[in-house]
Amino acid sequence: MAKKIERVKQHFSDNKQLYIGIGIGVVVTAVAVVVTVVSRGDSGTQVIQKINQIAWRPENNQMVINMVERSTPSKPVHLVGTNLFFSSLSEAARETGHSVSDISKNVSGLRPDVKGDVFQLLKPAA
Repeated sequence: MAKKIERVKQHFSDNKQLYIGIGIGVVVTAVAVVVTVVSRGDSGTQVIQKINQIAWRPENNQMVINMVERSTPSKPVHLVGTNLFFSSLSEAARETGHSVSDISKNVSGLRPDVKGDVFQLLKPAA
């Protein structure tokens, strides 16, 4: 057992510069990630998009939903049968666990549902 410990000590002694370089690389990478995450915070300017959904059934009420518009145009969707509204297909996918492509196929009429969930595109108010 003592012989193995001596071999490990010798290995670390022989490769000390390599392990120091790896440690410095890890620290530099971690700092770069933290700086990137902090600098990508909200810029403070947000455009609010007003969406009116018109009721097709008497039991539904018309409602106004304010959603934040991001840098790229988005397709706001509603999870039918719930009070869940999402500002984009990507947000709906993140929140529900479904894939973006499955939700997209559902709202375009290529799929009747996504594992039992039905999504509906919302149209912006004119």
